[in-house]
Amino acid sequence: MSLSIFPDGVENPANLARITDAARLLGAECSSSIDGRLIAIENSTGAAEIYGRSPLRERATIAVGNERRGLSRRTLASADETLEIPTQSRTVTTLNVAAAAAVAGWYVLRGSGRQAQVSRPELRRPFFLLVGRHHVEVGSSLRSAAAFGFHDVLLDDRGAGWFEGSAAERREARAAARRHKNPPHVHRASADDLERFEEVVVVLPSGSADALQHERLTRGRHQVVVVGMGSTDLDRIAHARVRLVTLDLKPSDDSPLRLVASIVLAEIARQVGRRRRVPGRPAAPVPRYEAAVRLTATGDVLFVDPSRLLDY
Repeated sequence: MSLSIFPDGVENPANLARITDAARLLGAECSSSIDGRLIAIENSTGAAEIYGRSPLRERATIAVGNERRGLSRRTLASADETLEIPTQSRTVTTLNVAAAAAVAGWYVLRGSGRQAQVSRPELRRPFFLLVGRHHVEVGSSLRSAAAFGFHDVLLDDRGAGWFEGSAAERREARAAARRHKNPPHVHRASADDLERFEEVVVVLPSGSADALQHERLTRGRHQVVVVGMGSTDLDRIAHARVRLVTLDLKPSDDSPLRLVASIVLAEIARQVGRRRRVPGRPAAPVPRYEAAVRLTATGDVLFVDPSRLLDY
């Protein structure tokens, strides 16, 4: 059994580097060719969910696509199966391509149960605390949080510059977070704020601890899940309330935050579940508009660079 990750048309060098990191952490390899069964990762009609699969038992390659266009038609046509990563946001419906590769690879390798179907998932969703040191990694992690249904995220900003960084750092971080359509509120927090929770779940990328998928992550607002915290921080928290869990990734001195956070957020979303459809309930009505959208004369249009809005 072996796994490869095939970046199909990925253009951004930073994303390619993070896909390579994802392969390294998963014990896989980043490849320019297909080896074994081809699994396409694409939110397309007919795709099966990444959840509810058995662990990988054969050689396989997962393919992730271009940042804007997705997978090529040739790759989709050649795929033995197509999987999608279910999201729960109307505005942020995809992950960063490297984050998607990490989530897909983790579930393909390990398998999982199906996503829960519940009446009120929002009551089961725990708080989520990011400890971030790099602005783009924080931004990409916030994008994943939005995609998986989080409306509030706690951020311990340790040099990432989300709150007080330079204009360039804040612009890049918010672009990575898709902030123009990203609804979650980002709240400043620190390790001291963990005292108010009944249970603190600290997720480690690797090491000796219980597996993440065996931990119950559905205790709602009494529970907080922490990603990015170092061992020195744990000494400041009452150990009786702290549970350590691991993703069981390959040991590494550098585990990019977006990769670790996205896997954790995907597992929270699987356990918390989606809203169960009520039989007989009519579908939401299609909105009707009194006026159609019409093109405006060129002289009436003012073009504004979005980056300039950060100065206000």
